[in-house]
Amino acid sequence: MTTSEPLKKPSKLRILSIVSMLITFFASVVLMTLLALDVFTIPYLTPLAHFLAIILAPFIPLIAPLLLGAFLKVCQHPPFPGKRTWMLITACWVFNQVARVCKDIGSLWSFTGTDDALEICGVRECKGSWVEVGLLVLVVLGQWRGWRWDVGLVDKWVEAIFAQAVKAEEAKRLMAMDRDVEQGTVGDENVVVEEVVGGDMEKVPLLADVEEKSNQNV
Repeated sequence: MTTSEPLKKPSKLRILSIVSMLITFFASVVLMTLLALDVFTIPYLTPLAHFLAIILAPFIPLIAPLLLGAFLKVCQHPPFPGKRTWMLITACWVFNQVARVCKDIGSLWSFTGTDDALEICGVRECKGSWVEVGLLVLVVLGQWRGWRWDVGLVDKWVEAIFAQAVKAEEAKRLMAMDRDVEQGTVGDENVVVEEVVGGDMEKVPLLADVEEKSNQNV
């Protein structure tokens, strides 16, 4: 019987390096965001944060719709191992954008006109907010109607997660089968020994069978 090769576990140094890189990345993002908002200033880094904010400003309205679409696609995907975990992860991504989206939507209209009349911000003045709201509506409507609003990009990402989860689950199942086979072999030998102890007449041949089986396993 051929058994699958055991999966190599990643070394502790590799895991530590990956965790360190992730922590450094998120810390850098938070730092640059605070510097871009002028919460505090650091020489040389504050101008860089403002420069990055100017470059990334056109893409900010795309972030929330993209994350919302990823969350909806994971929710609507057929069940797969780890689906709840990825639903929780993508939900956290969406939750991080809620405050900013609410602020952008609130800036589209206000009661600051004459006699506290409702005043709507124009498309030219609030172009980014209008684009963001429009994309959010398009994502929800497109996901509901089954449109390929993402040109298949988010679908490929979700399918890659699905394939990786299935592969990991299959590897765990094969390892469990290997352990069951080994435990089953040991169990058979224990049964033989119990039969040897229980009967005096078959003691000699059963011991010989046990020795022969152990030699074959070696």
